[in-house]
Amino acid sequence: MFKLSTYLWCCCLRGCHVPRVRGHPLAVLHHLTDFPPNEDADITLPSQPERHYGSGTEDDPFVIYRNSNLIGQNDLKRLRLVCISDTHNEIHRIHIPDGDVFIHCGDAVRFRTCARDIRVFNDFVGTLSHRYKIFISGNHCICFDPEHPEQTQQILSNMTYLQDQLIDIKGVQIYGSPWRPKRGIIYPAEAFGYDPQLIREDIWSYIPEDIDILLTHGPPYSVRDYHPLTAERIGCPGLLDEVVTRVRPRIHLFGHMHECRGASLYRSEDNRTLEGEYSHDKSNEILFVNLAIHQGKTLGEAVVIDYYY
Repeated sequence: MFKLSTYLWCCCLRGCHVPRVRGHPLAVLHHLTDFPPNEDADITLPSQPERHYGSGTEDDPFVIYRNSNLIGQNDLKRLRLVCISDTHNEIHRIHIPDGDVFIHCGDAVRFRTCARDIRVFNDFVGTLSHRYKIFISGNHCICFDPEHPEQTQQILSNMTYLQDQLIDIKGVQIYGSPWRPKRGIIYPAEAFGYDPQLIREDIWSYIPEDIDILLTHGPPYSVRDYHPLTAERIGCPGLLDEVVTRVRPRIHLFGHMHECRGASLYRSEDNRTLEGEYSHDKSNEILFVNLAIHQGKTLGEAVVIDYYY
């Protein structure tokens, strides 16, 4: 639906080549927590959803159903997800609630000491009580070889490493991918950076349909992706298009943009322009959550989601 001309290249810094997005529709969202630091003046948010989705805390988790027909039923299975991202060597300072699945969406370490600290991170995760533990890489994990994910899995012996892979946990389909549009050679923390003009076809088009939960490190375009230093949205438009028009997961978890931590709800009926020819009568809701823990001198909290199916 949107062509390569979506991207405009900024070369104001030597070796930078930062991709800027132009002319792409924005996602209209209901912000459930932590209202983002930016909102375009010409975008009017609809009223908040009638149903209470929770606040993502241990005592008041987000409550998400596989489909709306299940709401109110009593014989459902429940999978409790405990989710974080961008801990940057500070995971030991975070309270991690009990649950069924521990999820980390990348940047557990800092790039300068990645090779040493990723093993410390693995040891810490080994002490957690969760039966299932999932990790995808982030741009700071420069010690990982993208060509040999099996070697990364050996290092991360206390968790399941997902690099463009699907895992089934008690009938819940979870897919993880670490890639994001690359920013250029001046950025030292650039692991899993990919050509922005090719990433949709080469990476995102392989995300399977009918999954329950999608994990990426970077955000989709216009979904909690604002960079305050550049006043730009840096999320991936190709990822947004695939997620809302084809993949349609119930939950999409990511991190990377620390300033935009929080949860937002996407609804098809608010996004006819974005979905275009893929719009249909059946309503589609997606819970988007930016899980970035590291907030400068402070740390956020783990996000807890109860998934019913």
